[in-house]
Amino acid sequence: MIPMEAVLPAAAAGAFAGLAIRALWPARPDLASVLDRLDADHIARQPKTTATTTGSLPEKVGTRLLGAFGERITLPVRDLNLLRISPAEHLGKRALFALYGLVLPQLAGELLAMLGVTLPFVMPAAAGLGLGALFWLWPGQEVRKEAAAARLVVRHAAASYLDRVALARIANSGAAQALTDTADVGDGWIFERMRQAFYEADLAGVTVWDALKQLGEDLDIPELTRPADTLALAGDGAAVYTTLQAQARQLRVAILADAKAQANEASTSMVLPVTFAVLLMLVFVVLPPVVSMFNG
Repeated sequence: MIPMEAVLPAAAAGAFAGLAIRALWPARPDLASVLDRLDADHIARQPKTTATTTGSLPEKVGTRLLGAFGERITLPVRDLNLLRISPAEHLGKRALFALYGLVLPQLAGELLAMLGVTLPFVMPAAAGLGLGALFWLWPGQEVRKEAAAARLVVRHAAASYLDRVALARIANSGAAQALTDTADVGDGWIFERMRQAFYEADLAGVTVWDALKQLGEDLDIPELTRPADTLALAGDGAAVYTTLQAQARQLRVAILADAKAQANEASTSMVLPVTFAVLLMLVFVVLPPVVSMFNG
């Protein structure tokens, strides 16, 4: 009788290979999904994405999973849109990571069995489930951290952008001209996204402040929607200048508060490692004399 410890790694490896081959095999298009893509109202309800397709294995696996379980899987679409990562690639990466976490303990258990160390079946199985869950959550945590860091960069850029737009507006530039000219001289990826949004708005016949507001909503960056709302109701240049300057000051205060909170969090996170190091040093210093005293 073949032991279960040998069957499970082979089955997991076979499942991994089958999933990879299935992802690479071209699929027949589903009629409902094709009609949904042709439905203008359905397209308007979908969140915008600027991610580029890479054709990688994770993206192909994620495309199949989205096709099968799309509405039942919740993904951080705005964070992925901000980082220009396609939902299919992110989902495929999470699925492959989870499968790797399931297989790894089984392979390690089989290797130990070949070396003569036999483990109970429960140990590799429990370790595989734990690693699978951990590896499934890990990419999501990384995306959240990277998106938070990207939004912090945007907040710094938005404060400078507000000041420049306010100066352009007080110099009798129109609201649309103030937004576009200021974005043209901006340096950084967020200004590239703004220029792209303004260009697409010009082609679609949409106002630039509506395009800026839509960009802020798509990326979950309220610091871009507030000046858009202000300029949409733009009247007297001096009044708009005062409002934009006030928004810039409030944003800088919020950035400073966030920086202090991050510094306090970093200091708090260092308490446990420092305490452990001190206790370890005390053990190495105090333990030898105590042992010598009891031995003597």
